[in-house]
Amino acid sequence: MRRLFEIVRILYRELHYQIVKRNPLVANDEKRFKKQLKNALSIKRNLALQSLAFIFFGIFMASGIILSDNKIVISSLAVSLALVPFIFSLYVTAVQSSYVVSLGLFEPLKSLPIRVGALYLSELLLIDISVSLSIVLPSAIVLLIKFPINGLLFLLWVLVGILAGHSIGLLIFSLFGLRIAHRKTRGQMLKNLFKILGLFAFMSMFYALSYLQEYISKNSEKFASFFGKYIVAYPFSVASIFEPSKSLVFLTGYFIGISILYYFSISKVWKEILEPKITSEKGKAEGFKSSFGGTIFALTLKDLRVIFRKTSMLTGFLVPIYFVFPQLFIALRSGNLSKEQVFGLLFLIGLFSTSGADAILKVEGKEMDFLRTLPISKGQFILSKAFSMSLIPMILASLILGLGTYFDSATLYLIPYVVLLPLNVSLLTMLLLFRYKGKEIGIPEINFGEVLALFLVNSVLLAFIGIPAFIINAPKGLAISYAIALLSLFLMLKKIKG
Repeated sequence: MRRLFEIVRILYRELHYQIVKRNPLVANDEKRFKKQLKNALSIKRNLALQSLAFIFFGIFMASGIILSDNKIVISSLAVSLALVPFIFSLYVTAVQSSYVVSLGLFEPLKSLPIRVGALYLSELLLIDISVSLSIVLPSAIVLLIKFPINGLLFLLWVLVGILAGHSIGLLIFSLFGLRIAHRKTRGQMLKNLFKILGLFAFMSMFYALSYLQEYISKNSEKFASFFGKYIVAYPFSVASIFEPSKSLVFLTGYFIGISILYYFSISKVWKEILEPKITSEKGKAEGFKSSFGGTIFALTLKDLRVIFRKTSMLTGFLVPIYFVFPQLFIALRSGNLSKEQVFGLLFLIGLFSTSGADAILKVEGKEMDFLRTLPISKGQFILSKAFSMSLIPMILASLILGLGTYFDSATLYLIPYVVLLPLNVSLLTMLLLFRYKGKEIGIPEINFGEVLALFLVNSVLLAFIGIPAFIINAPKGLAISYAIALLSLFLMLKKIKG
């Protein structure tokens, strides 16, 4: 057991060392490199910072249990709460496994006399998964104070849910994440579509749960009746916490079944890591055809291909949907989406394009060293990243604009914002991240403080662009706004090329 933890600690340190090493802002500054490395290699410090971000959401979720002593209400809320770490565990395992393995961390383990090396991958992922406990911890503490035995059963169900999600995630990774494809398979497009839909569902979960708090409390008896019909199935079985004997029987059965699935999953993952399956298709030999667009287009196309192949890369780009969806839902519920509402949503999408920076910079993985051997200038690299970062927000903005035009044809006059806003934000973000001296390309690391600073700066930029359209009547206000957006694009492009 001690050896297991020691190897996992080494893998964790190596993973974060690789991340820091690829950051040119840090790697070229010895003093900053040592300081950053010291912080990054500390498991306890990283867990504490991540848990702090989740604990506030957990306190909000606990409000329903704090304000109620009704066991039917509490059991209904416990079901929804237990679902959060289960989905979090499944999501993190399924999307992060490929990134960790792609860095080559497990190559040295292949030559060692290790029976199931994937156990180390499992423990490494569980470090990040463990922060999800912060979401349910406040609720669990309240339950333990009010109903000690039932609170303990709730905690056990949460742990079983985490193990279940992790096991299923490992199985998914072994089936879809470890294959080497020489050609794009016929089902790849459909599989990527399901991945995107799954991400939508995951990111909308927290929003849905927060809005369901009041509804669950008011209709707890109906929920209890529904859960009672399907109480054998997880997470409905969590509703049995106020029937200790029945709950223990279900817990024991789930633990045994999930333990078997877990062992099967890690065994299959290790087998696939040692001998990955190779898939290919028959194809006709064709002559070489040069692509158009040059270096920047090639780099952008490469990024987009990687993004749509790897689910984890999509996450950062779909964050704007999490913030746009509530406002969009409210507007559609009223049966109208006005030009003013579309205006606000387009600027919101533009601002939250910032969240895609981290994902687009992690596309390279261990290929960064190879890219440095190519004749790629720093300016070309920055432009390609900005274009890649802005494309998905542009698509989302186009969908919003199309929907708005359906309700009000005058909304079509906002079409320049679809391109100008995400592109402005992406270019400014990349200029700030690649502000280091020298011509070397690299992967700047983004921490929480830098993300906040980027959002603040981009907010100021969007305010300058949007205020004229807000205070001056159309079409003059829109014309001035578009002119400011075009001018800022010109100045940033000049800065990059210069």
